[in-house]
Amino acid sequence: MRETSVTLTDIAALAALANGIIPADSRDAGAASVHAGVGIAERMRRSPYGDVYADGLSAARRIARSAFGSSVQDLSAAQTGELLNALRDEAPAFFRQLRADVCALYLSDAGVWRRIGFPGPSSELGGYPDFDQPQS
Repeated sequence: MRETSVTLTDIAALAALANGIIPADSRDAGAASVHAGVGIAERMRRSPYGDVYADGLSAARRIARSAFGSSVQDLSAAQTGELLNALRDEAPAFFRQLRADVCALYLSDAGVWRRIGFPGPSSELGGYPDFDQPQS
């Protein structure tokens, strides 16, 4: 497997897109709370999906420049949402991989678990015999 090169501009663009997928709210900073841009960049650099990410970032830059006259990382939240919608249609493999990786990074963070009330892996507690009831 070859490594894909990643620039600081790539990381900033990935962070902006990740923040569009899981935006900040009153509970936390969304994808930014788990440094998703850096995490996704590392996945891009080392995974077999590096080319999917490189092609998707190229499409994101092209769309951002033509639709908004701006770079990906300088878009407003609303513009980022529009860009993600366009990427869903124009670069579906990239959009699906990005969304899956952002969600995986976010939902694997113990700090996020505490904020959303997830008690942690059931294997550490011997399972959840009352899985159909709210956990405390």
